[in-house]
Parts: sequence; C-alpha cells; structure tokens
Amino acid sequence: MTQSVQICLDSRQRVFALVTAMAGMVESSIDQAIEALLAGDWGLAHTLLQKEIVINRMEVHIDAAVLGHLAQKNLSPCDMRSMVSILKINKDLERMGDLAANIGRKVIELGQGRQECENSDLQRADLQPLAIAVSHICRKTLRAVVRQDVVLAESALGSEEAVHTYRDYVFRKIRERLSSGSSTANSDLALLLASRYLEQIADHAVNLADTLVFWMRGTPKERLLA
Repeated sequence: MTQSVQICLDSRQRVFALVTAMAGMVESSIDQAIEALLAGDWGLAHTLLQKEIVINRMEVHIDAAVLGHLAQKNLSPCDMRSMVSILKINKDLERMGDLAANIGRKVIELGQGRQECENSDLQRADLQPLAIAVSHICRKTLRAVVRQDVVLAESALGSEEAVHTYRDYVFRKIRERLSSGSSTANSDLALLLASRYLEQIADHAVNLADTLVFWMRGTPKERLLA
C-alpha cells in the first residue's frame, strides 16, 4: 500500500470517527433535553448548555477534517459523495445540539417562573407524547449514522407525521387552557417554544436520515411529506 493511499484511508477513518462521536454526543443531549423538560430538572438543563459548546467545537473539527480529506487527489466518486454527505450531516447534528440546548434554556426559564404556575407539572405532561415521538425518530437516525445503517435510516423517513400530530395536540391543550382562563401566559409560551424545538429536532433528524440514504445508496429515497 502506497503512502498516499494510507494517508487517504487514515484521513477518512478520522472523519468517520469524529462524526460517530458527535452523533453519540447529540443523542445524549437530546435524551437529556427531553428528560429535563418532562421532569423540570434545572441541573440537567444546565449541563445541556455545556454540551452545546462541545458540540459546536466538534462541528468545526469535522468540517476541517472533511475539507482536509477532500483536498487530497484522486478521490473516488463514492468517497466524494460520502464526504459531501458528512458535511450536511454535521450541520444537522450541530443544529440538533443547539435545539437541545434551547430546550434546556426553556426548562430553566420555566423553573424560574415556577411560583407563577402551580400546574407546571401538568403542563409539561402535555409534551410527553411529542417528546416520545421525537426521541424515537432521533434514536433511529443517530444510531443509523453511528452504524452507517441505511435500512435503519430509511425506516425513519416519513416519521414526521406522528411528530406533527402530537405537536398539534400540544397546541390544542394550550388553546384549551387559554379558553378556560387557567393558562399562565409565560409558562405556556415557554412550553409552546419547547414543542417547536422538539419538532425542529425531528425535522433535522429526518433530513439527516435522507442524507445518509443518499450517502449509502447514491440517490435520495422518496418519502411522503407530512
């Protein structure tokens, strides 16, 4: 094996190792964001802000590693496609990490205003079906990235419908509280934003799955739009 080929292999393996580590970090952040949101855990919410910093740094390292690999000569079309796909996946992963941190900020905000809302636990419970649906789709897509499992990625496509259904459920519950006069505006606004962050996390997860399918198959898989 020539030295240039070995360097190329080492460079590619470094990229794959970095994106695998980042996917694992983002999965952990999303799990913790959901746990913090449903339990009202301030301490866990604060850890998400620290993880956001690490994820942002990892994004920069992955971009640099990919661009360094692309700078090499005589890359195959498959290799080029994988690197371009990883650049897109990296951006979705970074955004998912940011959204998880945003959920953490909303948990902290809800906690600071807890005295204004005695029913905050019940309000957070309205988010549970949505949170479970988002957690499910993220787990599939992020583990598909780690394993480079195209079948698992394909199974995530089209999953937005359940997420959108539960998002509508959250909106409906908030409207009911507003109509009955039992709503606390600040708390419900924070919950509304948290539900939006969850929905956006799911959207990025599906985009990520779509990109992984393109990487593995060479063509994006057609899917139903919710």
